[in-house]
Amino acid sequence: MQILLVEDDDELARQTMHWLHEAGHTCTHCTTGVAALSLQRQQAFAAVILDVGLPDMDGFTVVEKMRAAGQTLPVLFLTARDNVTDRVRGLKAGGDDYVTKPFAMEELLARLEALQRRAGGSTTTAPATRHIGRWTLDPIKRRLLHADEKIELQPREWTLLEVLLSNEGRTLTKKFLLEKVWDIQFDPGTNVVDAMICRLRRKIDTPGQPSHLQTVRGKGYVIKAVP
Repeated sequence: MQILLVEDDDELARQTMHWLHEAGHTCTHCTTGVAALSLQRQQAFAAVILDVGLPDMDGFTVVEKMRAAGQTLPVLFLTARDNVTDRVRGLKAGGDDYVTKPFAMEELLARLEALQRRAGGSTTTAPATRHIGRWTLDPIKRRLLHADEKIELQPREWTLLEVLLSNEGRTLTKKFLLEKVWDIQFDPGTNVVDAMICRLRRKIDTPGQPSHLQTVRGKGYVIKAVP
């Protein structure tokens, strides 16, 4: 995706741009609302990551001006404001989603991908051609296929695999996986993530070959479709 990042915190902008580039996105950065409005008229962006607290005008005003001009590209607010009033105001102004600082980069990337899907930036047939090792993913029946072999996945196993593959090559924390797969916003003090990772390994890995699902000690898990 070609992304416009509007953020006046130089260090946060640098880190965010680095991770966006690592995830395969291209990024244009500016620090003011005026510059953002000018850039989005001159270039074609797939999405905007927009800080609310800009030095010249707030992000809500920027979005209102964009929408008034007929601009429909998705906008993800990036802000330190974490109250219902501001979130509602941002959505009413024309924003599409909201991430509160400090944030996990995995969450930002996942929300960007969700915005792209809702905007029609990805095709519905893409999942049918996805592969992991020797397996082809069948998204309709939620199973893995190879020649005459078929491995059925439980709904939660399939969801976990989808989240991992959507973030291929990135280390995902247990907290992130609990939120995205189990919708748990706290650490339940169990090994539910570890247990399901082990079950997936038994199903997708080839004996004697490196695992597709790797543990990053002290951080989480990373998946590689081709280990």
